[in-house]
Amino acid sequence: MFPENARMVFCIGAQKAGTTWLYDALRKSPQVHFSRNKELHYFDVVSGRAQQVLDLRVRAAQNLSKRLVAETGPRNRANVKLLQDLTSLLSIYTGDAGDHGPYLAYLLESYQNQKVICDITPAYAILDRATFGEMGRIGSAKFMFILRDPIDRMWSQIRMAVKMANTLPENFQEVCETRARQLIDSNRLAKIERADYQRTITELEAAIPADQIQYLFYETLFQTDTMANICRFLDIPPITIEPETLSNLGITAVLPDDLRRAFHEAFAPQYDFIGDRFGANVPARWAGPITTDISVT
Repeated sequence: MFPENARMVFCIGAQKAGTTWLYDALRKSPQVHFSRNKELHYFDVVSGRAQQVLDLRVRAAQNLSKRLVAETGPRNRANVKLLQDLTSLLSIYTGDAGDHGPYLAYLLESYQNQKVICDITPAYAILDRATFGEMGRIGSAKFMFILRDPIDRMWSQIRMAVKMANTLPENFQEVCETRARQLIDSNRLAKIERADYQRTITELEAAIPADQIQYLFYETLFQTDTMANICRFLDIPPITIEPETLSNLGITAVLPDDLRRAFHEAFAPQYDFIGDRFGANVPARWAGPITTDISVT
């Protein structure tokens, strides 16, 4: 069912690691095909690692159906369209165990012989070697894994969560700091799966050949040289990018030095692993001076 002359590509990573920007950049290429949704959340759901995603999508469909009224005319038009789109997405989960046909059918809608078929779902970073191996057998899949300085990424994720919670608080800085201290006090930082780069890399490399994996760093992602490397990895013509155009910009807030030190202690094993694994290729931004102002997006 997968096109013979195409290559499957999965892009994984943690939250706030630049996957939306990469999605927008790759969409400029006529040689890259995407489905209607950026994050399909297929393999994490069917492997039993993201039941909350399935629950959320089913509830959304149920709520939309309740809005329909038994009358003709345009009143139902918008909700019917939304419900059609959502039930179409839910169809990817309707295959028997091990049958990826419904997923591929949805993924390949409107496919026009592009060389690359891409699924960018950052949450796939939590998967294990067995699932990565299963993914790798689809279209001789390649993988791109975006890493971001753990402290910067965590602080950005906290700010995003506060921003998305109902009404944006006037004391935004204070609320962000409170959330950070709660994570520190509960010892949850080191247990966040999508921030465990060591586990993801170990599981990925146990299932996928090294030449089918490309590691990218958020800190250098928005550069023309990096995009050139990505295009070579995907074997597609060069893509012109605008590095200054970022996606999903965060709200600025400064991470206090005491919180930064606590973050650094929690993520120390990740810094050590990435430093040993990538050496001089690790961007200078990683684990910078304690006094560095982390007000990045």
